[in-house]
Amino acid sequence: MKKMIIVFALLSIAATASADPFPKGNAQTGQQLFEKYDCNSCHNSMMGGDGNRIFTRVDRKRTSPEGLVEQISMCSGNVNAHLTPQEIQDIAAYLNIFYKFK
Repeated sequence: MKKMIIVFALLSIAATASADPFPKGNAQTGQQLFEKYDCNSCHNSMMGGDGNRIFTRVDRKRTSPEGLVEQISMCSGNVNAHLTPQEIQDIAAYLNIFYKFK
């Protein structure tokens, strides 16, 4: 239940931003977290060794800032990361270099 409240809050934050979908996120910090938790460990096997391709594929699952936040929340369990709402925003800001949400 607590996770759902956090996800809803993050979705609300992302939905209200127009120019920057992750205004409270820090992309540099997000990149550090992404590397710290080895987030591409799952993606690499799915994408033939280049995990970053998962973000730019034509049939990607997430097509909105809200969806990206939700996906990060779900994937954090795969790498045993207990991310705070701020860390999720930071990772989303970093991943937006691939997604280019506005």
